[in-house]
Amino acid sequence: MNLKLYAIKNTGQRIEPIQLVVVDLDKSKYYPLNFVCVLPRYFRILEKRSSKFAKLFGIKSHDVAKKLLIDASHQEDDPEIQSVINKRLKAIGAEQTSLNSV
Repeated sequence: MNLKLYAIKNTGQRIEPIQLVVVDLDKSKYYPLNFVCVLPRYFRILEKRSSKFAKLFGIKSHDVAKKLLIDASHQEDDPEIQSVINKRLKAIGAEQTSLNSV
């Protein structure tokens, strides 16, 4: 799989105006044909109700998400999307720290 993040701006949405989705460029070069899943805000791998992302990538979810976010942050020019990416990176770092201390 050739994974990449794709940002969707939902104008008019207050709750989540920018959604990050995972796409597979091996499937197609165009969204939505290459859609894999939505990148979750929180990674709850150990919970029963885990996301499709966690089900697909299992214990590697944090690493895959972090790599996708870092790659996207280097390629993204839009300041709003860059802000969302940076917040997700910080959240993953905080969650990994709390998981390692358990």
